[in-house]
Amino acid sequence: MNAAEPQTRAMRLILEDCARLNSLENVEPTAGLRLRQAIGEELAQLLLNALAGDHRRVGLGAAS
Repeated sequence: MNAAEPQTRAMRLILEDCARLNSLENVEPTAGLRLRQAIGEELAQLLLNALAGDHRRVGLGAAS
């Protein structure tokens, strides 16, 4: 293929995929990953489970 030939659709898609893969390398790690790196897998899992729990207050009317 020389420079004067138009790119085929397949070649264009391959080049787009390569560019997308290159851009993924520059993406910041997620907050969950940064947390796991900072405090370790076990503590991060405990914290994430606690934060994701149901924190609604239930039964306040029964305390009167």
